[in-house]
Amino acid sequence: MRIGKFIITRVTALFIIGTLSLLVFLICLQAYTSRFIFQDKFDIPSKYRVGVVYGAKLNPDGTPGTYLKDRLDTALDLYYSDKINIIILSGERLNHNFNEIDVMEQYILDNGVPIENTYIDAGGLDTYSTVYRVKNIFQFDKVIYITQNFHLTRATFLGKMMGVDCIGYNADRSKYKNLNEHKFREVFANIKAVLDFSKDRQPDVLVDSKDSIN
Repeated sequence: MRIGKFIITRVTALFIIGTLSLLVFLICLQAYTSRFIFQDKFDIPSKYRVGVVYGAKLNPDGTPGTYLKDRLDTALDLYYSDKINIIILSGERLNHNFNEIDVMEQYILDNGVPIENTYIDAGGLDTYSTVYRVKNIFQFDKVIYITQNFHLTRATFLGKMMGVDCIGYNADRSKYKNLNEHKFREVFANIKAVLDFSKDRQPDVLVDSKDSIN
């Protein structure tokens, strides 16, 4: 019985310590990145002229889902407000006939952005890969990450850790039904981001045939 109580006590203590450590980590991460995240486009420093749009799910009919549409519309707003002049679209090629990166590109072009002002990053399989590839493959090191607020902490943290002069801009334009689910998943995604950086992970795709690299 004593051994059983000892084990339970130790496990409980380790659980509490682990939970508190995780909480402190998340608070510190939020505090560090918050000064680089902007909510008002008129506060964005003028030296940042390149916007990076992160991919997200498509609707069943092939149109941008709510999260993705808001990111694209936010990028368009910055573009037409003369806050950026280059838009990098980073997403995943699902297959050769249908993929989110084509949908993102078409949406931007349909809204009047000249193709010469866009770059296609077809190997952005995850946030880490996008940050890595934008810096090392496309060689942009002064950028604005455009995504929802819950995602900006991780994106901006990874950028800073990789030596990118980056800021984040909030693309929240809707009320999202599954926002709490995304926030919960982001806790573990933040831990993975730290592990990926500590291991200097190489993206699964370094160069894709769909990439537009000048």
